[in-house]
Amino acid sequence: MTSYDVIVPASLGTGVAKTSIGTIVKPEEVQSLIEFIPYYCPSGAVTAAQSMMLETALESNSVNLLPKRIINPVIISGLGSTFATLIPVMEAWETNTPLNAGATPSIEAFGQSQIANTVAPSMGVCFHWSNSRPTKKEMFWIKPDNETLTGVAATTVAGNSISINDGKSVQALVAAMSRTTITASESNLASMQFNSNDFDNSQALEVPIQPVSVGLSSLNSGLNVKGSIYKNVNMGMKTNCTINTVLRLSEAITVTGSFIGGVGYYKA
Repeated sequence: MTSYDVIVPASLGTGVAKTSIGTIVKPEEVQSLIEFIPYYCPSGAVTAAQSMMLETALESNSVNLLPKRIINPVIISGLGSTFATLIPVMEAWETNTPLNAGATPSIEAFGQSQIANTVAPSMGVCFHWSNSRPTKKEMFWIKPDNETLTGVAATTVAGNSISINDGKSVQALVAAMSRTTITASESNLASMQFNSNDFDNSQALEVPIQPVSVGLSSLNSGLNVKGSIYKNVNMGMKTNCTINTVLRLSEAITVTGSFIGGVGYYKA
């Protein structure tokens, strides 16, 4: 049997501070957390040139589940005084965290903006529980603390690195790129590399970021329909592993944006 429960949305504020959304208590019968699903949107009218790039994290003082830090699909702002926005498709983030039947530990959810916004985003989190023990290995998620500016040239840009301790294999790659001021007729066309001397082999891990196109006129929108998440990677790594992220901009842009990458991995 599986069940769903939510921490209802709370404001993350207009800054970049880590903010508690709320705490949920595990039902007694539950023996695993299968996945969690953040859901979020602006709390008012989006401000031009201010895209939303949001982290969701789970923590607990009674369950060993760290790290669970993911970057959500970006909400891209528009151009001018009137424009449309699109909330990207919600993503379910696999965890398979084992839990003890009969116990009632609590899990706290946090949200954090990578970039400050004039209008605060609100975020909630849905939890998918199971009464059975996990049938898959537990998935852990990690990302850098900070985003990196893209620059404007069609070239590669080094991003922040990711450090993993006690890891066994990379299973998922996450890539996100936002724009500040979009420009008419300019697309987001880019990919992200995940490079490391601590991987088991030298095969490339470079994935495309969901393209976003921009139309004509001074009143315009850039609609991001989905996050860029790639699963079933199965790249082995050393116990202590440093992964360097690199953005490859395929087309030049007029105004710089931001990017960030993350990975999902197994410890065993």
